[in-house]
Amino acid sequence: MASAAVPPRLIRKEDKSKTVCNGKEAIDVLLQMGFPENRALKAIATTGDKGVQLASDWLLSHVNDKTLDEKIDREYILYLCPVGELQAELTAFWEKSQNLCGWNGAHSYFPHITLCPFFKADDRHVPFMAKALLSLESKVKNAPGKPHLEFFAQQNFIGLFIGGSQYDFFKNIVLDYSAALKKEGIIMEAPKKQFHITCAYQYKPEHHETLIKLAKEINLQAEARWSIRLYSRDPRIAHSEVRRVLRPYHKDLADELDLIADDYMIIDPAEVTKSKDGWYYGMSWVSGNHGMFPGSFTKKTAETWTWTLHKEIPIGYKMSETNHVNGEYGQLWESKAEQKQDTKQDPKDLYAKVCKTKKKLPPAPRRLFVMRHGERVDFCIGRDWMEKCFDEDGKYKQVNLNLPRVMMKRRSHLEYNRDGPLTEIGKYQAKLTGEALKDENVVISHIFASPALRCVQTAQAVIEGLGSDIKMSIEPSLIEWLGWYQPICPLWISPEDFSKNGYSINTAYAAYLTVKNLNMDETVEECYHRGANFSRFVVKKFPSESGNILFVGHAGSLDICTRQLCGRTPRGSAEFHSHLSSIPYCGICMCQEEPTSKKWALVDCPVKPLNHSANKSFNWKTVLTNHMAAV
Repeated sequence: MASAAVPPRLIRKEDKSKTVCNGKEAIDVLLQMGFPENRALKAIATTGDKGVQLASDWLLSHVNDKTLDEKIDREYILYLCPVGELQAELTAFWEKSQNLCGWNGAHSYFPHITLCPFFKADDRHVPFMAKALLSLESKVKNAPGKPHLEFFAQQNFIGLFIGGSQYDFFKNIVLDYSAALKKEGIIMEAPKKQFHITCAYQYKPEHHETLIKLAKEINLQAEARWSIRLYSRDPRIAHSEVRRVLRPYHKDLADELDLIADDYMIIDPAEVTKSKDGWYYGMSWVSGNHGMFPGSFTKKTAETWTWTLHKEIPIGYKMSETNHVNGEYGQLWESKAEQKQDTKQDPKDLYAKVCKTKKKLPPAPRRLFVMRHGERVDFCIGRDWMEKCFDEDGKYKQVNLNLPRVMMKRRSHLEYNRDGPLTEIGKYQAKLTGEALKDENVVISHIFASPALRCVQTAQAVIEGLGSDIKMSIEPSLIEWLGWYQPICPLWISPEDFSKNGYSINTAYAAYLTVKNLNMDETVEECYHRGANFSRFVVKKFPSESGNILFVGHAGSLDICTRQLCGRTPRGSAEFHSHLSSIPYCGICMCQEEPTSKKWALVDCPVKPLNHSANKSFNWKTVLTNHMAAV
């Protein structure tokens, strides 16, 4: 039987009043929903006037924000932004420069040209500012051509500048917009600087030449579409550090913050330097709540991720119709011509080549591998894992499949509190890494491990993955920064006890630095020197024919044990703590010695990266709850 057609409906006049929005502005709808005017205006400004749903969601997520009713005028700015191949070129430079030279001021923003200084405006002016920019669309569509970028560099600054008629065109656009805003009492200053893309600034002098080399590799002729954009930001971000949440964290104490995906933490930059335990006090961008959070669960990122885009107008310009080639046409084929060789050869020459005594191949370059341990129990299960697993008598019970089946017997089970084990997944990560080394035909001849249980377990699993009978040496020099263990050093398991429990340990090894000689009050710089001294000692002790070396340590070990060996200076405390979050479990790097110069350098590691997602604990009662709700 065919379904009946739905008859057209006539909208009655009295029905129009029942429509949800009825063409009203977002502010009217939010007021109708019962939100106070100041909060409604703040929500609209913060979300870019993108609709009632987004604004109301923001208000609900900020219900516990203590600053919700404070009048904090947002800061606005005009950017000229590239999109397309040029954007990809610039983004690649951003990533390379950060990886090779560390963080500099340009990394706080995405690639852009600043058209005006920041200016403040009342929240109620947001719709007007967007409309004022839109009114300039016809002028923006008549740009005198694609912006032409020119490279410029001086000490502590590298940039790409535009000039000529293009500069005048964009300056006039900004002046027109400023005049429109002035009618509403909004003061926006005229541009004071030449328009440019800042590629790098506020960096260490020793990185200048490297950054220039990288910047000159940017293809400035890459195709691009440009647009003028109006952004805003919370003014509190201006002098803060923004950190992206890398993995979730559920708070254990009342003064802590929950960390959730897609959130950003806003902190005072001084937090990173003054924190002794790696915990920072900050504000959640998503909720506005304040509290403590583990810094290693976050990573420093660009503040522009927290900005709001209000309006965007694409630039209209004429693209070049021809592609010009520099140089003479014939020279384009010179390399191929050089490759052509006469195939006629004297048979005696061929015979001589076959019978010639083969030269002895030079020894393979020496390689030092440094890796972080696998997934640790306390970070995975929670800091209260011992309360869940041990009773008052110290009897252990496996309460999660990812926990060890059995625990090594120690003088006291409480020693696990400061020297925890790997999870079962952590052991598997390490074994996979060992197998990957074996698959790439990497032969490890010497293994040194930090005395921390998780590092020794990681080294053991790597040995199993390698299918080797090598014995590891436990070296206290490889322990992480001791500031996290103050005031006293943990009680680590002795090499002899490890050996008795089946670990492959070189019990005859005499440590380069004994536990009793560790400096519990060391600075981050002193920690770098500790690791560097041991690295230099090891590569000097074992010549090139002795084979490859593996260090198994902590997140910081990859940088601490290689940085000075490769001729670079130690990171500062703030940069060091920020760097840690970029090192995943079983992250591994490789240093290689150049046989002639005897200099070491970080090179590509043959081991593929290891990715996997988080898997939270499951309670079957949630299924029961859903069933009961359905009934």
